[in-house]
Amino acid sequence: MSEKSDEERAWESTPDLVVLAVDAQARRLYGDERLDRARELYEKLVRMRPKGSQYWAMLGVIHRRQGRLVRALKALEKAVDIEPMNRNALVNLGEALVLAGRPEEGAEVLRAVFDMGYDADRPVEDHDVITKRAGAQLAILHKIAQGVLSGKITRQELEKG
Repeated sequence: MSEKSDEERAWESTPDLVVLAVDAQARRLYGDERLDRARELYEKLVRMRPKGSQYWAMLGVIHRRQGRLVRALKALEKAVDIEPMNRNALVNLGEALVLAGRPEEGAEVLRAVFDMGYDADRPVEDHDVITKRAGAQLAILHKIAQGVLSGKITRQELEKG
């Protein structure tokens, strides 16, 4: 394992109060759809707190929304490596895998997220938003697969979008 550079140590020594302020600003910018500026701040946040799974996840979400799937996958995988039970990172990773043309892997991740949160004894409306989102994505993938298998949807139609 290589030793950290002076620059890396300087970024990581940023006081928590500053990190919290940058995080709040990044969230505001994301909420205002100012994705380029929000991405810049999340890039700084991952330098300040490289083990901050939530920062890697948000960076991945922004990359995905901006159509940079390779970068999105790398950031989301990093978020999951840091915190394997980060359901937000996992559901976004599953969706990004599907968009990147890896639907089987994406479905596996989405199924795992769904299984983590689903309780058969509770009504659907009582489940958390991440469980519902994973379930909805799985249902869409199932319908697409059924359409392909039944011949109602062709592979060419899928590839055209």
